[in-house]
Amino acid sequence: MNYDNCSNIGRLMMAYGKYFKAYMKKELAGEGLNVADAMIMLSLYEKDGRTQDSLMEQVHYDKSVVTRTMQSLEENGYIVRDPNPEDGRSWVFRLTEKGRSKKPVILSALRGWSSRAFGDIDHEKINELHETLMTIVGNVRP
Repeated sequence: MNYDNCSNIGRLMMAYGKYFKAYMKKELAGEGLNVADAMIMLSLYEKDGRTQDSLMEQVHYDKSVVTRTMQSLEENGYIVRDPNPEDGRSWVFRLTEKGRSKKPVILSALRGWSSRAFGDIDHEKINELHETLMTIVGNVRP
């Protein structure tokens, strides 16, 4: 194994995350949303009615970030919380109509990023990258 490449890959992944966040921040600024808001809302667009633990697992943010984000989204009227019928000690979060109305904006920003980041890479390589990253995340997940 070439450990030099491994450290370079780590740095490149950090750079990708940095540039992704900066791009999304700029694209969403006029909507009053930040990147964490968008990632949580995307997860709820995929499956509305998630618990906080499910959201943390889906977006790979720590509990404090998800808690603050959920509070902000709720205060701004994008989500509501209901008692979890399966576990009365937790909540289930659902999008409001206002939250659902932001979906085109968030998806447009993501499409813009995807075009910029992956526009000149063929689909086979993108699929390989996706599979590789899924494996890496699986390997390092506690």
